[in-house]
Amino acid sequence: MTQLVRIGVFYDGSYFQAITNHYRYSHEVGRRIDLAGLHRFLCWCVARIEKAEPKACRVVEAHYFRGRFALADLDDKAARDDNPGYAEEVLRGERLFDQVLVANGIRAHHLRVDMSQDRPREKGVDVALSLEAFDMAVHRKLDWVVLISPDADFVPLLRKLAALGTSTLVLAWEQPGKTVVSRALMAEATEWVPLHRLVDEGVAGFEIDEIFLPD
Repeated sequence: MTQLVRIGVFYDGSYFQAITNHYRYSHEVGRRIDLAGLHRFLCWCVARIEKAEPKACRVVEAHYFRGRFALADLDDKAARDDNPGYAEEVLRGERLFDQVLVANGIRAHHLRVDMSQDRPREKGVDVALSLEAFDMAVHRKLDWVVLISPDADFVPLLRKLAALGTSTLVLAWEQPGKTVVSRALMAEATEWVPLHRLVDEGVAGFEIDEIFLPD
């Protein structure tokens, strides 16, 4: 009997949104990332590393972390910008994306955006993601944790997972002059995958177009 390779995928939501928006609006692909297709690709990546059959590699946990504005904050912005439909538009977009997450078996974790500074800030996302990833690695006995984030703040998480015996894969995506993935993060991971390069150049053994939604 083929032994199951158990994978957990953990999304930094702001980073993932930047990726999918780039391919939808700024890249010749012109389409958003398909979460189901992305998970198939990640399973393929792990299978290649493990020298296992892709069907033996399964995403058994998937979690998405993102800051959200409180309704009062949306109403305040709508009043400042004289845009009465702003809050409804934002809430509708969030609800539609929530439906996409549910359809793909991804659990959403939302934290309130901190409005106490001059600029709104996501606060606590890295801590919440790290705690959830470590907890799932322990209690769900994950063989691999896939991290979709560029942030060096996750280096301690990868070290803890390594001590636990859990392998890690960083899905790295960069935009020249805009988004850079921490080299320390990539160095700490068991493996890392340069998504931006594979989309542009292709990858032997997997049809990279499968990670995008159809036209």
